[in-house]
Amino acid sequence: MKKVKKKLNNWEKKIRDTGHRLTAPRRLILQKLSQFEEPRTAENIYLMVQKEDNNIGIATVYRTLELLVKLNLIGKINFGTEKSFYVFSDEETRGVPNYLICKKCGRVITNNKCLNNALKIRIIENAEKNIFKNCGIKIDGYQIYFTGLCDKCV
Repeated sequence: MKKVKKKLNNWEKKIRDTGHRLTAPRRLILQKLSQFEEPRTAENIYLMVQKEDNNIGIATVYRTLELLVKLNLIGKINFGTEKSFYVFSDEETRGVPNYLICKKCGRVITNNKCLNNALKIRIIENAEKNIFKNCGIKIDGYQIYFTGLCDKCV
């Protein structure tokens, strides 16, 4: 609980420090975001917020999420579908973010420990250095996603 409160305080401070207002709807959206570590769609977040304040519209949720992405407080992920998912920035910095999207139930699995270890061994170690050496481009971040069946649908 202490960690969540500290994260919220840091987010609120960054919003104010960048000249943006910390409105009641933004504060509620931040509180809801802090409750989950797995990726959420704007629609998911909207439904959570609506339970507490039905005056907050979907447009407010989208604008707030885009502001949080712009301020690097959360990450925006597009898995090649029409919906974007939003995740905590610190989730993205814990190693390389990887995801599995289950084709049967639609569940998004984030940073599975076994998958993390396999990726680290096979792909990630020295990837940035090798890409720069071989391709002449500098990588400062990346994400990996897989599609398939989750452990509950196999």
